[in-house]
Amino acid sequence: MAAAQCRVESAFEAPLVSMVIATYGRRERLQRCIAQVRRNVRLSHEMVVVGGGAGDGTEEWLATQTDVRFILETRREGATKAYNKGFRAARGRYVMWLNDDSYPLAGAVEAAVEMFQRPDLPDLGMVAFYHNEERQWNKLDTCEHEGQSFGIYNVRGVPYANFGLLRRELLARLGYLDEGYYFCAWDPDLALKVQREAGLKVLGCRQALVYHEVLIDERKAADMMLIDADNARLFAKWSLPEKFGYADPGPAYRRVLRERGLLGVAAAARDEALGSCHRGHEGRGS
Repeated sequence: MAAAQCRVESAFEAPLVSMVIATYGRRERLQRCIAQVRRNVRLSHEMVVVGGGAGDGTEEWLATQTDVRFILETRREGATKAYNKGFRAARGRYVMWLNDDSYPLAGAVEAAVEMFQRPDLPDLGMVAFYHNEERQWNKLDTCEHEGQSFGIYNVRGVPYANFGLLRRELLARLGYLDEGYYFCAWDPDLALKVQREAGLKVLGCRQALVYHEVLIDERKAADMMLIDADNARLFAKWSLPEKFGYADPGPAYRRVLRERGLLGVAAAARDEALGSCHRGHEGRGS
């Protein structure tokens, strides 16, 4: 492994941020993810990888990576349990998650942590990373970076993070992820717990950007068959409104961003001129 210029903590030092990455049979994507973390993250951090390789060389490669903690799963138990294993092993003050086909852009993690350090945001519970996504339905807000759109989303009118960062202490207090979900819906469920149980806010950081390939391989295709069951559990658990049964949450959300100085001068002026946010009310999906 080439020497990284970023600061990775030793086994005896607690890092500022723990990044948990779930993986299975995607060695090349995982290698790209880890390489980009090494290149783009400068604050003290640790990488915790959970999963297995299905014979593709992932485990052997990880054994040679001295800056990565690897938790081997002897059998697949779903994304939710995999992330929980990593979160429970994490040592950082903050925790965040990545997919093996995603990675943070330069400065993204630092920007997310800086939001927590702002004295005027005492009720911040989770920072949502903006990520590239063509899907327009459920979109809450968008920003542009080098000609590409990055967005964050809502579930039935409630903000959530596809990729998020929060205090490890809060995650533990909330009981970690609900393992009743197998593949998806655990991330909006966590955002709902932050907002409804802890009484804190989930806010996006427009400088915290994550690239996500959204690779649909054989494993992902099989997991996607469980989306409806996971979503049904989410909607029932939180008594969420029916599809189309709620107002577009975008304007209210962007008003909060403006009031807290999180929208940016140019975006605030554009939003004022348009009279609304970049809308993406439900078309299909959740």
